[in-house]
Amino acid sequence: MKVTEDTKPLQKILDASRFILSEDVKTRFQDSMRRFMIPKGRVLVDVGQVSKCLYLIEKGAMRTYYLRGSEDITSLLVSDGDIVCIAESFLMQKASNDVLETLEDTTGISISYEAYRKLVEEDVHMAGLAVQLLEQHLINFTDRVKVFKYLSVEQRIAHYISQPSSLFRRIPDHYIATYLGTTAATFSRCLKTINLDKAAH
Repeated sequence: MKVTEDTKPLQKILDASRFILSEDVKTRFQDSMRRFMIPKGRVLVDVGQVSKCLYLIEKGAMRTYYLRGSEDITSLLVSDGDIVCIAESFLMQKASNDVLETLEDTTGISISYEAYRKLVEEDVHMAGLAVQLLEQHLINFTDRVKVFKYLSVEQRIAHYISQPSSLFRRIPDHYIATYLGTTAATFSRCLKTINLDKAAH
């Protein structure tokens, strides 16, 4: 089961339940899932708290951010079909340096750290899926580093808004701006240039 850019993590996890051989593990997998509906603007993990759940988003949007002085810098944007947690805090069960919040009313499924650990330790298929999702996360992170290394700010913006997973026009521009390493003013100015270039062609 190879994770690709065309296959969202949530669907991959749900599909994986079909490959669980042990009825006991399958039951535990189903019982470990908790449905949620979280309103827009809710902080799920704050600085100093432990990220206790893995969130599988069916519909909605979330972000993680960190504080730099009085400014908050978006470090991750996720939406429909994605999974999210504060990775270091969740996997090591230590206090978080980041914040996780909802950007839209969000529905989905959550799995606690304890349930996650039992699933990956007791079923080889779930363990393999966890490794594949981690590998894809590392690939995505490497791709993002390349975007920052090789593309100008304007090129980064054009690249981001062209992606199917883009949250452009769904969430405030300043969240996307800090995620792309720029300011809201520069983001707005670059958008005008991008739109003018499109109109010229």
